[in-house]
Amino acid sequence: MKRTRLMAVAIAALLILGATTVWAADNILGIWKIIDDETNKPTAYVLLYMYNGKLYGRMIATIDKDTGLIDDTLATKTKKATDLAGEPPNCGLDFVYEMQAKGNDWVGTIIDPKGGKVYDCTIKREGNKLVVRGSLRGSFGLLGRNQTWLLAASSELPMDFVVPNPATFVPVIPRKK
Repeated sequence: MKRTRLMAVAIAALLILGATTVWAADNILGIWKIIDDETNKPTAYVLLYMYNGKLYGRMIATIDKDTGLIDDTLATKTKKATDLAGEPPNCGLDFVYEMQAKGNDWVGTIIDPKGGKVYDCTIKREGNKLVVRGSLRGSFGLLGRNQTWLLAASSELPMDFVVPNPATFVPVIPRKK
């Protein structure tokens, strides 16, 4: 009898832990607006999605720093990441990749499309904000900087912009030239 109860409690605990991990993943998925940590202005929209149990972030639109208006999208793909191999378009770039849940945080890798530098990355949700920390590889998060991403609505994007279905995404990990 005690063994049956103990087994039932253990199974319940595992189910709750599994549900919590799934909830954490759902809690971060969707469209986020990147706010530049130096200018405090929006720079792009990113779609966070899951692929094979890991979190990825794909840039879906960029914002002109002077006008604050969207100047490139997945449909136009005019701006290129010239410091990355193959000079891929910024829109469509999986610049956040292989993130795994670790407690309330996500831990993985982020690449700066402008310089091609690769950083360790930690993402943590705080209400309608994400704190995205890029840090020098191997510095255990000590040497780096934070960026704030704001939860965005598809209504912030142009009227003709179609939000892609992330279930169709297959990540492509960018590399520096």
